[in-house]
Amino acid sequence: MPAHFLEYGRFLELRPQMNDWISDVLLFSAGVAGGVLICSLVPSLRASKRRRTALVNARERILADIKDQHDKEILHEAFRTAEDIRGELDKSLQTLRKTLTTVLDPAAARPEQSRVVQLAKPLKPN
Repeated sequence: MPAHFLEYGRFLELRPQMNDWISDVLLFSAGVAGGVLICSLVPSLRASKRRRTALVNARERILADIKDQHDKEILHEAFRTAEDIRGELDKSLQTLRKTLTTVLDPAAARPEQSRVVQLAKPLKPN
């Protein structure tokens, strides 16, 4: 077939017509505008993702610091409690030593100045 073909009894040419150039320019402009819009939105979306990632990292660091501080406080309280218990055990040990010394050697436990000197005979109760 030559450059014409038959459609519903009419001849149509396959050559593009010049009066359709406005729609082609509009489509081209819409494509360029869409491309510019996409190129301007993609970096801002990536920046917001980076910002969210930075916030998540900051939150993780803060939570890790809080946990570390909490662990330090727990250890400090445990050491303080251990020192208090050690002090109480030292007091109990001293008391036990004094008691054992008194029970095993009562004469040595009594100081010499506290001897009772009787000046008279004790009276018997009625």
